[in-house]
Amino acid sequence: RKSTYPFPHQNLLLQRCNSKDKNPLIRMAESNNLGAQMAGAVDSEIAIYRTLQEELSKLRSDQQVLMSQENENQMVKQELDLLDDSANVYKMVGPVLMKNDVDDAKQTVEKRLEFISGEIKKIENNIKKTDTKSTETAKKIQEMQSAMQAAAAEAAKQIAKEKGQG
Repeated sequence: RKSTYPFPHQNLLLQRCNSKDKNPLIRMAESNNLGAQMAGAVDSEIAIYRTLQEELSKLRSDQQVLMSQENENQMVKQELDLLDDSANVYKMVGPVLMKNDVDDAKQTVEKRLEFISGEIKKIENNIKKTDTKSTETAKKIQEMQSAMQAAAAEAAKQIAKEKGQG
């Protein structure tokens, strides 16, 4: 018995019901559910990617701050190297200038430069790791989107094929 409905997809559903395949409503729900799952997975990966990009931006900003501090301290070191040991050096402690020994000032600046260099190396490593994760996530998103497009194209072909048979 062949029934005709006003919408082609209803006829298609009826044809599927008459076939020995799974219930067409279940198949349709499964395919829609699969598409929703794939879209949800892509959305979660995009959220991860955005978080990684924000983290990367913050790390680069921190790196710039440290590099400017390093440059400032390099200039201070160069100025201190020009002084002889009898020169007066003052250090600001809060609102007060305190007299400081040239050797102490040189050591302080040297330790500060070592610390800043270490922090820059840590941030550079974090940038590399985060950039690698970000690149991997971008590739994964691209692959997932390609798979979704391929699945959509296949579903469209299947529907067209089934319409052609009906």
